[in-house]
Amino acid sequence: MPLSCKKRPMSKLKTKEKQILEKLFQMGGGYVLNFTDRTIGEFFRDSLNVDFSAKEYDYGSGSKANRMRGLYAVSEAHLPAFALI
Repeated sequence: MPLSCKKRPMSKLKTKEKQILEKLFQMGGGYVLNFTDRTIGEFFRDSLNVDFSAKEYDYGSGSKANRMRGLYAVSEAHLPAFALI
């Protein structure tokens, strides 16, 4: 079963760290690297056991980049780092 963000500490990323993630993931224009909706969902499910389409990651327009921002806003601090590995 995919991880839920309920009852977990929220990420404490600083603004500079968020800016670094934005650049690393090339999050301009609502995209995250060259992922499609399907492939980003598969990546997070298979690699991190996370349901990327879960409501708790809804943020802004719901684009992949905004969902990523939602993910690192409400997830454990180590989760965004694991996405980089």
